Amino acid sequence: MRRVPQIIRRGHRSRLWQLSLGLLAFLALLGSFQSHSAPGAQAAGVQLIVTITDSAGKPAPKVDLTVADAAGKLIKGTTDATGKATIALTESGRYGVYFDVATLPKGVGPAANPTIRATTGNISPQFTAISLTAGGVRTEVAPSALPAPSSATAASSPGATASGSSSGGSSSDGGASFLDQLTPKIATGLTFGLLLGLASIGLSLIYSTTGLNNFAHGEMVTFGAFMAYMIAGQWGLNGWIAIVGALVLGGCFGYVQDIGLWRPLRKRRLGMMQIMIVSIGLSLALRYVFAFIWGPDRLSIPANNDPILSIGAVNLRYWDLVGSIIAIVLLVLVALFFSFTRVGKATRAVADNKALAAATGINVERIIRIVWVGGGALAGVAGALIGYYQTLQWNAGALILLLLFASVTLGGLGTTWGALVGAIIIGLAMDVSTMWVPTSLKYVVAMLIMIIVLLVRPQGLLGRKQRIG
Repeated sequence: MRRVPQIIRRGHRSRLWQLSLGLLAFLALLGSFQSHSAPGAQAAGVQLIVTITDSAGKPAPKVDLTVADAAGKLIKGTTDATGKATIALTESGRYGVYFDVATLPKGVGPAANPTIRATTGNISPQFTAISLTAGGVRTEVAPSALPAPSSATAASSPGATASGSSSGGSSSDGGASFLDQLTPKIATGLTFGLLLGLASIGLSLIYSTTGLNNFAHGEMVTFGAFMAYMIAGQWGLNGWIAIVGALVLGGCFGYVQDIGLWRPLRKRRLGMMQIMIVSIGLSLALRYVFAFIWGPDRLSIPANNDPILSIGAVNLRYWDLVGSIIAIVLLVLVALFFSFTRVGKATRAVADNKALAAATGINVERIIRIVWVGGGALAGVAGALIGYYQTLQWNAGALILLLLFASVTLGGLGTTWGALVGAIIIGLAMDVSTMWVPTSLKYVVAMLIMIIVLLVRPQGLLGRKQRIG
């Protein structure tokens, strides 16, 4: 009888090795595929979005422009009815933008010709806004190759503003009214808040059922974004297939993590502090795996960035609108799952009291496994939608994790709806604050709001007070 536990342990080791080898083989396959297809994927994924407005902040349609790169390549473009022109580029770098003065609004021109915006591998050309000023220089300049980058020319010239952030940054709106400036930021803040809430719920569920503050959850979101990029950007499949693929692969990733790492650690009765340190190590390891496979530069999933819905000053792109709808539908389904299904009620029971749930016949380990799969799936689809919302990079999980923890803590640790409420507040605070503070400080604003709320209500907005004694 003494050999039975040893045989069981051998069986667990064998299954763990099989899962580990399978995961390594999958990542190696991705790495080999990336090495063959990286140039084409980068060419399809980098875009320069030029937004031209007149002195009143209104879109300037049918403006012809030319984009020149450092190699002398010239790319033509024309703004649409919303004043936007999307130019497909081959890589991140420095570009000169030249306007056909004959097509510009009367009395309006760029503040300098040529308008140069410096970008590097850390700043995507997406969401670049070039504003025009009344009485600006209208001298026509023939497009030409840009000089080699230098500290003197690396800065933007007057009249050109840009941002590679999730909210599109703050740009000069040419005298637009306060409401016209505020409403687009509220729209983008709500959109990002919903996507953040979708990812935060998985983190909150894992904490509720296991007590683990999972520092690798940001990498689970990044994993979903890269899976969508691989399916849509590298394989050229439909965006909806990329979303479903990220959902399924994210769930599988959560399953592999639990069965190969977290369950064995729970069986060994490690303390939460040790397991949390393991999650930090896993987070760092996954970041460098992502960097090895997809490289250090920012990538973007190919998508049509033209607005499909315009309400006043708010212009929503296809994936802004569809992503918000997907997030709302999934959040409602999660709420129905926990309210009306046996597994959902069992999950709530495990979150409230594991020992009591086990005494009533609930398989606690099975519930925790379901939570890891569900949390991974939600993180995967949230990452895919965030990948359509903004650019993605190997270390994006570090920033997204900060926002996830802020959302969960602000709403109340262990509460599903609290994570959603906290995420929406964080999303709105980040975007709206850029009207008064630099874009680089929007994360500071979000953290300050969290700290202030916790000083007034330590348990969070929807959290319950813990009785002491």
